[in-house]
Amino acid sequence: MTSPFLLYHKIDLPTADVKVRGAFTPPKAFARQLETLIRLGFTFATASEMAEYFLENGEFAKRTVGITFDDGWKDNLTNALPILQRFGAKATIFLVTSCLGKTTDLVTAEGEGPREHLSVEDVKKMSSEGVEFGSHTHTHRHLDKLELSNIRTELTVSKALIEDVTQKPCNTFAYPAGFFNDAAKEAVKEAGFKIALTTMYSPLSGLDRFALNRTEILRRDRFMFRFRRKLASLS
Repeated sequence: MTSPFLLYHKIDLPTADVKVRGAFTPPKAFARQLETLIRLGFTFATASEMAEYFLENGEFAKRTVGITFDDGWKDNLTNALPILQRFGAKATIFLVTSCLGKTTDLVTAEGEGPREHLSVEDVKKMSSEGVEFGSHTHTHRHLDKLELSNIRTELTVSKALIEDVTQKPCNTFAYPAGFFNDAAKEAVKEAGFKIALTTMYSPLSGLDRFALNRTEILRRDRFMFRFRRKLASLS
């Protein structure tokens, strides 16, 4: 079964120097994708809302998707937000909190130059307009490679910063690059997150809310037959 969480990164066109283009979804394609979801009868929920439903019912709501963005790129504000608002679509953005307000190559693809992230003021604005913000750690280090004390620091620092900026609980988490181990998963649970998402492709059976896969939407999915194929097993 396809994951009811859709994973995006950048809603933008790649510049000529970008070699790895998979994480770029053109704005027009993003709009067509949301329009297609609505036409097919899907509704939208934040990752927290998805988690609450799962905790109450042991499954996810039928024909409901969680739109998620990793890393917290500036284009999530300039390009994605107007499209989300046009279609009344909820979304969750997972922030690398050390990148707030910076232009950096910390989490860009290999060969890609520095890119602008959301600022604190951007996050406040988007949060006030209904966008949910979750943690993607403080420095985007792969948690399966860290000592437990460092894992806890990555989680608690990012969670506290997000809550300070938004003045709302930070209940959702996404593992950098999808990598985790049992220690990381337990640390996420101990930190108070309600749900943790990966980037791995795996069957949605034996659901573990601290290791939930997502359906990654890539640049090639701008072709709607590919996007529809990824939705085929959602219900």
